[in-house]
Amino acid sequence: MPMRSRILVALASLLAVVALLGSWVDRQLLDTDQWTETSAALLQDEAIRVPLADEISAELADGSRTTAALQEALPPRLQPLAGPAGSLVADAVQRAVQRVLASARVQRAWVTLNRVTHEQLVELVEGGGTVVAGRGVILDLRPLAKQVASAVGIDPAVVDRLPRPRGRIVILDPERLQKLRTAGDVLDTLAWLPGILALALFALAVWLAGSVPGGRRRALLACGIGLALAALLVLVVRRVVGNQVITAVTGDGPLLDAAQAVWTIATTLLAEIAALVVAVGVLALAGAWLAGDGRRASALRARIAPTLAGRPDLVYGIAAIAYLVLLAWGPLSVMQRPWAIVAFGALLLGGIAALRAQVVRELAGGDGHDAAPPATG
Repeated sequence: MPMRSRILVALASLLAVVALLGSWVDRQLLDTDQWTETSAALLQDEAIRVPLADEISAELADGSRTTAALQEALPPRLQPLAGPAGSLVADAVQRAVQRVLASARVQRAWVTLNRVTHEQLVELVEGGGTVVAGRGVILDLRPLAKQVASAVGIDPAVVDRLPRPRGRIVILDPERLQKLRTAGDVLDTLAWLPGILALALFALAVWLAGSVPGGRRRALLACGIGLALAALLVLVVRRVVGNQVITAVTGDGPLLDAAQAVWTIATTLLAEIAALVVAVGVLALAGAWLAGDGRRASALRARIAPTLAGRPDLVYGIAAIAYLVLLAWGPLSVMQRPWAIVAFGALLLGGIAALRAQVVRELAGGDGHDAAPPATG
């Protein structure tokens, strides 16, 4: 393979890393459906739901002032029991809140809150909406807390008596929101431009490699390796950066498990996209090997040659059925997205067509793997 093709493959592989990360950031941060899907998964995880239940139950207990109310209700000689009794009540509320948070109704309310908040965030990042001074983007949990309070038998009005900062999660403060607003166009560009450039450089590398015998097959092999390595590097970055972020945020504190669960769920889409790219790279490697001059590859190619060359309807039909089964199985949620379905299907179709063209040439006594293929049905 020529040196210029090797350089192009290396550059394309680096761009593939940027494309994977940029696509994840754009979809995870600026796609409302993905955001709400992630938020639903967060509340369904026990490691996250338990600390959230602790926080909500503490706020409800603070708003209802259980201990103070017991001290007022008990006679003077029994007032020392108000503290332990208040703790028992708080524990009971905490357990009840955990059960309520696991219910489908409250989880739907949680998803609705996140969807509304994220729609406001996207509008602001894209230049619309109005930033309230000193507030930024806030996830207001008070409506959810009122539902929880009502479900556990506490007057929802206690939520209104909480201090204003309580029950509100700051998603982005005003300063970071302004920076994100400025970077909105950059994020949008990173979602598609590096990927397009990477594919163009891979294609150019394969085309330029045709200047030497067997160069295109070796270039395709290099492209498969480059894609797989890029995706594996992204998975390594996910693990290393995740450990650093979790340690910086929680240290070895009590929220370590919750932080790990949040990072794992929030980067699930990144892992799925990377796994899909690894699969594409492995398929490219398999195709390059099958098209090679090795003894085992040649023997396998000779065995399937009659079917490949003479029964295109059967070959494409089997491939289509296998692909539809893969889509129906849905091991990767990213394969439920139209762009991924079309891209992966086009790669599969192109690979089969190229292999058929080579087999037809070989059966006809053609030489070389890089000659222009004849028209096939």
